[in-house]
Amino acid sequence: MIEKAISPDTLRPSEEIRDLRLLEELERNPVISQRELSHKFNIALGVTNACLRRMARKGWIRIRDLNPRKIGYYLTPKGVIEKGKLTLNLVSFRIQHYAELKKIIAARLLEMQNKGLKRLIFYGISDEMEVAYITLQGVTLKLVGIVEDDEKFKPQIIFGYEVEPVSRVQELKPDCILITSLTENGKKRENLVKIYGSRSVCIKDICIS
Repeated sequence: MIEKAISPDTLRPSEEIRDLRLLEELERNPVISQRELSHKFNIALGVTNACLRRMARKGWIRIRDLNPRKIGYYLTPKGVIEKGKLTLNLVSFRIQHYAELKKIIAARLLEMQNKGLKRLIFYGISDEMEVAYITLQGVTLKLVGIVEDDEKFKPQIIFGYEVEPVSRVQELKPDCILITSLTENGKKRENLVKIYGSRSVCIKDICIS
């Protein structure tokens, strides 16, 4: 049976992270172009322009025309203070994110354990998988392998296990599978449905919105 995780009300501070990264980059290189910023942080040129204008309105940066083809973006004292605040906010978020993620994973593992399941597979190599491995130490489930999408698979050993492509997951004979990635959860569930069909295996995932 496949069950989806219930997303808690934990929001990623994407705008704050974007602002912090932009301020950090402008502090290092104030004459970087908007196009270079857009490419470096993979955001649309229009969004980059809007962010810089907003920062200028708030007094975080000062925009100077250096020559007809070059513009400089210089952090103001207020911008330096704001960068410090954003850094503290990001650290706080990451601590809360880790605690929330650990709580969700612990709940998923306990659900599997309470069903009498024993053999567990991790599906998805990620930072979340490392949290899952730490959390696993508090239950009786036994990790019997780690799998990754076939197109992402490369031979490697993690936590003492040889990583296998997901197409070979049945060879590991798991009772349950935990999708240990916050990205492409839908695709991973679809892969497992194709592999297992109607055969019984407990599949759960983790998700933080």
